[in-house]
Amino acid sequence: MISSKGLFYNDEKTKLLLNTENEQIPVAAQIFGNDIEAMSFAAKELSKTSPIIDINMGCPAPKVVKNGDGSKLLLNLELAGDIIEAVVKNSQVPVTLKMRKGWDDNNIVAVELAKIADSKGVKAITIHGRTREQFYTGEADWDIIKQVKQAVNIPVIRKWRYKNQRRCIKNV
Repeated sequence: MISSKGLFYNDEKTKLLLNTENEQIPVAAQIFGNDIEAMSFAAKELSKTSPIIDINMGCPAPKVVKNGDGSKLLLNLELAGDIIEAVVKNSQVPVTLKMRKGWDDNNIVAVELAKIADSKGVKAITIHGRTREQFYTGEADWDIIKQVKQAVNIPVIRKWRYKNQRRCIKNV
């Protein structure tokens, strides 16, 4: 996961994360950020060497969220949509989106964000069936994944734990 601002400001630690020499190829570039200019720059630069750009709007980590990045964007769908549009426009390769069910039980936005992503040109969505508030605990909401799948015309990928594979296939 690459910080768009880190890339934009030529941060040395960020540049180290770009080394994919020992990775299996192809390697997609996953970017996060809340600044349209930095996200546009990251898309433009990383699409020169990566076969896919993945926008992360699902990361619940406090150090990411406190800066307004990752799953914090689930609270600002207008900005999320503008970021998606800018990344798609500036990328030479397909763009995908990673997202969550919502911020918390009072802010379930998965279907709405999925529709925005589809309308802006995203080629696939990966959804985590939990809210940011849940992090990685509790039960995943299989129904919201099904709703997202029914709401868009692009592939929907369920982020899951292996032990839940059969249940997910049955319910989604």
